[in-house]
Amino acid sequence: MSKPLPAGQWADPQHAEAAALMVGAQPRYASVATALAAEILDGRRAVGDMLPTEQDLCTTFAVSRSTVREALRRLRELGLVAGAQGVGTRVIADRPRDNYVLAVRSVAEIMGYATRTRLDIQSRALVVADAVLAERIGGEAGRAWIHVTGLRQPADPAAPPISWVELYIDADFAAIAEDPALVTTPAYRLISSRLGITIAEVMQEITAVALPAATAAVLGLVAGSPGLLIRRRFHAANGRLLESTINIHASEDRFAYSLRLGAPEG
Repeated sequence: MSKPLPAGQWADPQHAEAAALMVGAQPRYASVATALAAEILDGRRAVGDMLPTEQDLCTTFAVSRSTVREALRRLRELGLVAGAQGVGTRVIADRPRDNYVLAVRSVAEIMGYATRTRLDIQSRALVVADAVLAERIGGEAGRAWIHVTGLRQPADPAAPPISWVELYIDADFAAIAEDPALVTTPAYRLISSRLGITIAEVMQEITAVALPAATAAVLGLVAGSPGLLIRRRFHAANGRLLESTINIHASEDRFAYSLRLGAPEG
């Protein structure tokens, strides 16, 4: 069985960036991703090689298919592999791409707003993810989700809305989508407090976008105005995706994203 290498034992010091991204995380999929990345970065799996099938990786690491899929997603984010439906996962690079990745230590810091807000829910629907939706939210095709849409509103009723919001909550937790507290409490907190399932990790991506016409209209702006798309994925310790959220903000004078970080190590 392949074993992950400790952060200080990667064969080449220049791979420290990848080690820092992947070693030390508690979820099982991080260990699988670390082991596979080490094989690629150290040349044991060459560019162009196919990785073992998901089933073979499940057997090798004694983990679930969802854990393997999350590990492979991490490798794709690093730019080491690419997958094609019906073909498998191929190694495409022997070093991670030059991205800056910022790890926030607290979920509260990720989700916090400077003032109290509420979610004005406009729709709820049961959806089954096709390949396109699965890629968009980071889940598995064929899995059922409760799709909740709405506007994030500020405390001041006269102020314009903060963002357009889409929540995808695992259908096993459908009661959370109907919980009246969802208006003021994030779904991940309700999953934790109501069901006792701890959120082990949150992945966040921020992208600059031109606002689509429908989104611009509900935000009271002109189509094509600049905006920020913030995507968050909430994972349990076993790698299972519990919730995926998409927030589209107007990037005028309505929203600023601020992080408070401790002093740099060393």
